[in-house]
Amino acid sequence: MKNYDYILFDLDGTITDSKPGIVTCIRYALDSKGIACPDSILDKMVGPPFRVSMREFLGLDMPMIEQLITLYRGVYETDGWKMCEIYGGIIEMFEKLKAAGKHLAVATSKPMKFTNLMIDGLGIRKYFDFVGGASSDASKETKADVVQLVLDSLNITDKSKVLMVGDRLYDIEGAHACGVDAAGILWGYGDEEELRSYNAEYIVDTPENLTSQIIGK
Repeated sequence: MKNYDYILFDLDGTITDSKPGIVTCIRYALDSKGIACPDSILDKMVGPPFRVSMREFLGLDMPMIEQLITLYRGVYETDGWKMCEIYGGIIEMFEKLKAAGKHLAVATSKPMKFTNLMIDGLGIRKYFDFVGGASSDASKETKADVVQLVLDSLNITDKSKVLMVGDRLYDIEGAHACGVDAAGILWGYGDEEELRSYNAEYIVDTPENLTSQIIGK
């Protein structure tokens, strides 16, 4: 692996196993509107912005999608975000990367309101130089938008020193759109076939292996 100074991490499916809370709250919103959705489709909606996934997977129009997002956020804010857990090995990875002088940041498509709830609730803000998330409206919600926000906020000009770490195709696409290398991880919600098909520069199976590759030990 190349020598990277800045490591950007996706949140859901990379730092945390957030699927239980997300799926529960999406199901609540869909049931409230009488919209049927199989579990296999719900699983696919963990990761991308809901305005993308609800249109792509359910074929809904934007007025209905906005209603569903409002319902989802209402219950996610109170209970849903609390149903997440940090993956094993993540804290140890952060500790070792910081000790090696790496700059860490979060780059997630989750709205900043919920991102902050999770980061603070889990007590991990101390590891990050910057926490970047999506806007609550549709103005800045793609992974490319968020990656660029992090690059700008940290005044990063040499993109060859930046690595985006994530579990889904959206992380790889967003990184590449901003001229940044990407590492696809296999402990989240994506799979190796997906990550390879979107040309992730690296594919890593555990936080321990990612750490050793980044710091070269």
